[in-house]
Amino acid sequence: MKILLVEDDPLTCTTLSEILLSHQYSVYTAADGITTLELAETFVYDLILLDIGIPKLDGISVCKQLRIKGYQNPILLLTARDSSTDRVIGLDAGADDYVVKPFNTDELMARVRALLRRGKSVSSAVMTWENLCFDPINNEVKCGDRLVHLTSKEYCLLELFLLNPKRIFSRRAILDRLWDFAESPGEETVSTHIKCLRQKLKAAGSADPIETVHGLGYRLRSPSNLKESTSIAASGNFRQRLREKTAKVWENLKDKVTEQIKILEQIAPALVQGELTQELQQKAQQEAHKLAGSLGLFGLGEGSKVARELEHLLENAVLDVSQAQLISDLVGALSLEASRKTVLIPCASEPVAYSPLILIVDDDLVLAEQIRVEANAWGLRVEIATDLSVARKMITQHPPNIILLDLMFPNPQEDGLSLLIELSNRVPQIPVIILTGKQTLQDRVSVARLGVKAFLPKPLPAYEILKVVTEVLFYSPRGRGNRVLIVDDDPTLLKYVANCLEATGVTVTTLEKPEYFWEVLLDCRPDLLILDWQMSGFNGFDLCQAVRTDQRWRNLPIIFFSAYTEETLIIQAFAVGASDYLSKTMGAQTLTTQVLRRLQPILRSQ
Repeated sequence: MKILLVEDDPLTCTTLSEILLSHQYSVYTAADGITTLELAETFVYDLILLDIGIPKLDGISVCKQLRIKGYQNPILLLTARDSSTDRVIGLDAGADDYVVKPFNTDELMARVRALLRRGKSVSSAVMTWENLCFDPINNEVKCGDRLVHLTSKEYCLLELFLLNPKRIFSRRAILDRLWDFAESPGEETVSTHIKCLRQKLKAAGSADPIETVHGLGYRLRSPSNLKESTSIAASGNFRQRLREKTAKVWENLKDKVTEQIKILEQIAPALVQGELTQELQQKAQQEAHKLAGSLGLFGLGEGSKVARELEHLLENAVLDVSQAQLISDLVGALSLEASRKTVLIPCASEPVAYSPLILIVDDDLVLAEQIRVEANAWGLRVEIATDLSVARKMITQHPPNIILLDLMFPNPQEDGLSLLIELSNRVPQIPVIILTGKQTLQDRVSVARLGVKAFLPKPLPAYEILKVVTEVLFYSPRGRGNRVLIVDDDPTLLKYVANCLEATGVTVTTLEKPEYFWEVLLDCRPDLLILDWQMSGFNGFDLCQAVRTDQRWRNLPIIFFSAYTEETLIIQAFAVGASDYLSKTMGAQTLTTQVLRRLQPILRSQ
């Protein structure tokens, strides 16, 4: 398979080339858009890996021009921009897929393989389980060399389990999948067909591929032969070689990273001295953009995040001198991260016996299946419960790491909110993300009060859903300490609350004049924000909305501390992004308790 890799950053280009070569692909490279068009028109490539931010002609324009000219082969866009708008623009331009830097190399390779399969020979579609061979092209099932004759339903049952090796299917779910509603058989029909399938496979010399999970349903049994362990061992050797190659690439090109950081180091002094030129700022932004993508390939995830934050700052047309210290701090952190002696491929690429388990509680099997397929590329396991009673059994027997929960179910006596209430009282708690078509303010406030981690409206692409899932699973809230910013126009209250919090070891910044809010926010970079509702100039809702529109602060906990307790105001506060709403009549001690509770995850992560 021939792949054209289009990337102007030498570090990223060299590393990706090594990864692709190690997977037996033929790799050709280009560094700008004009050359890419010429190569694509002259030679045949099975796939184009196309960075968006390339010189002469950007990746979006290249993609559009290729599609206008009738180019049919797959195009996979690579970019450091992660907003849904950028993703939509890329897909509308004609791209087949879109991967955000820094990416997990396993995920990237899974997407590459998926795109290369499109339109190609599907001989690899033959599925095997121990000595059992399932050929969907010729509609044959063989045990060794012996042909097994199955009925249509038995054939579909076997295919269902082979295609979904880790999923548990209840009898009702199997009926919904394989039987027409007009047939209306009972659940015992499923048991009968599985029994017949087992008997035919056993008679042909195969072990039983279907495992009964008590109280839940059926799933594909793990193979008992040694092929899997051999594969894992080979995979481990392969990954070790890939790690060694990647480390060698880093050693050869880390001086390039040092040069990029030196350009970034010029920004803060130039800003203070009033000598920052547009040319220097644009150059620094480009280098930050490249570092945001390349550092993640070497396991420097924190460095990638810092570079991304620098890129966002440098996108501003005019930088304020008050931002110089923040830029200097970020560049210093980036330099420290890049100076690490041992640089490895991200740990997520290592073969592991355990991967996080997502339980999807939703009767929309089409969406659930889309999420399951996408999650496989992310290294995540998925189980699906189509009704609440099955979900409760699964949570009791095999507690998941996270739950995706719909609020709407056909049973009028019970909805997802009842299960959420039970989960909010469970110890230890399981993170819950709501994924639903119910999107009223009341729904949002109700689930927010029960401690859900995120509220996702349907419809939403599986990719966007899993981005939020991984953020909840793997990333602690932003912040590097226990800094709190309090905004209130009452100086007496400010002093009193600050004293209460500082007595617990919290670092407090107070602000009496909301008009200076943004400058103070950027200066102190708090880990938690406390807002009054009614203030002169800008009220708390204004400030909360302004914070939530900036991606850098999307995970910042925000507590409203107000004398106003009307339900409409509380709902409005949650709607604009509040994490909590406390009445001043509760006293500073209650506020202090809530602040410490929300800061605990940050303090534990240090």
